[in-house]
Amino acid sequence: MALTFNPREAVQKLRENGMAEPLAAAAVEVVEDATSTVVTADILRAELQTFRGEFRAEMAEVRTEMAGLRAELHRSLIILAGIVIGGVGVIVALVEALG
Repeated sequence: MALTFNPREAVQKLRENGMAEPLAAAAVEVVEDATSTVVTADILRAELQTFRGEFRAEMAEVRTEMAGLRAELHRSLIILAGIVIGGVGVIVALVEALG
């Protein structure tokens, strides 16, 4: 449903019914201000579609970043495991040498 409002016609109707020109113009301005932020279902649908597209793009970017972090964490764990195994090997060698 489209909302149509002709301010000139509104002022004219108010003047024809006895309202002074400045008061009629002010009343019409108030109505215009009040109705200028009316949001239709079509506008909401379009905004929701835009939001969905932006959200999907952001989620794809997050997934890509997470995959990179996962690979980096995997490499770090392998390095840490190598350090721990090497340290255990040194300790075993020291125990055998001292024992």
